[in-house]
Amino acid sequence: MLKQRILSAFLLLPLPILALYFGPPWFELVCAVSLTAMGWEWEKLVLKRFSVLGMLIAVTGICGIFLLDISPVVAWTLPAVMTAVLYVIVKRQGLEHQKLFAFGVLYSAYPMISLTYMLQNYGFISTIWLIGSVWAMDTGAYAFGKTIGGPKMCPKISPKKTWAGLFGGMLTAALWGALCAKFGEASEYGPVMIVSAVLGAVSQGGDLFESWIKRYLNVKDSSNLIPGHGGIFDRMDALLAVAPIVVLILAFVCPGLDFWG
Repeated sequence: MLKQRILSAFLLLPLPILALYFGPPWFELVCAVSLTAMGWEWEKLVLKRFSVLGMLIAVTGICGIFLLDISPVVAWTLPAVMTAVLYVIVKRQGLEHQKLFAFGVLYSAYPMISLTYMLQNYGFISTIWLIGSVWAMDTGAYAFGKTIGGPKMCPKISPKKTWAGLFGGMLTAALWGALCAKFGEASEYGPVMIVSAVLGAVSQGGDLFESWIKRYLNVKDSSNLIPGHGGIFDRMDALLAVAPIVVLILAFVCPGLDFWG
């Protein structure tokens, strides 16, 4: 299992990083492929089948990404509208887990639109900082939790998560923030490290939410799409929570923020 995880990460990790570095349209294409997989995976996970409804989830997110430059208002409102439309469709069909399935539009589309917005408006360093903070948290939490162990955070939802893993992951995320602050030529390292650690903690909420969904649906992984890792939601659950929050703050609370100033 560990060898599979390492091999999958080694093969797949360079793709989003290169797409981030080269920017549009490569990053948008990677997001589109990811959304296609997420649409398939979400319908298989929630409804135990695959049909045009899963692709409707994917197409909504893809349209939102490519509409950002043309009409930002439409790009941001489209997922909310399609969530309502999809709910009406599944309700009329009498399918199970109607609200949860419709929520899949928001759950997949907004994070991908947020990452695209981040790259377009704040550049490579800021976007890789955001994504890397989540990855650093995940890696640190696994390493510290496995090594130290100790009291569990939420044993009923995610039995393997420990408080040692949480704080160890926050430390790892803070160190990643310091590295990005150096390359981003930030005037101060401290604020970036603190925000990175906080984002790491928030990302654990996304991880726990995904764990709750899987327990609710009585499944172990969101799919077997990525050998050794499970599905795409299993790998992106933490980022799905963090990306929209960061962009929401940057767009509405701190517009025009000089990120590394």
